[in-house]
Amino acid sequence: MSISPVDLNRLRSKHDNLYETVVAISKRAREIHDEERADLEEKLLPYKEMIRNPASESESDKVFPEQIAISLEFEVREKPSRRAVQSFLGNEYDYTIPVTYEPVKPKDDEKAETDGN
Repeated sequence: MSISPVDLNRLRSKHDNLYETVVAISKRAREIHDEERADLEEKLLPYKEMIRNPASESESDKVFPEQIAISLEFEVREKPSRRAVQSFLGNEYDYTIPVTYEPVKPKDDEKAETDGN
């Protein structure tokens, strides 16, 4: 696997805050990873059952070629972080940061003025 640089100016082109962009991309990469992990677990589930509950003693130590093939298929896939960056740069998704406002609390001297004293 080679390292490929990411042009930060391209990431900043859609949104001014680079930090928020990187956080959004990392969240998308986590989603991709979780989806792939669930898919892998689903495909390997029959083999895990065979290992946990072997029909014979010799089957408990057996390595299944199908299991290895499935694992290798997932190994050669592009990493989720790289896919998330590519999909962001390819305009496949965008993000919005919800703006939250906190109520302004009056200072002690302002509170005394509003009491009418």
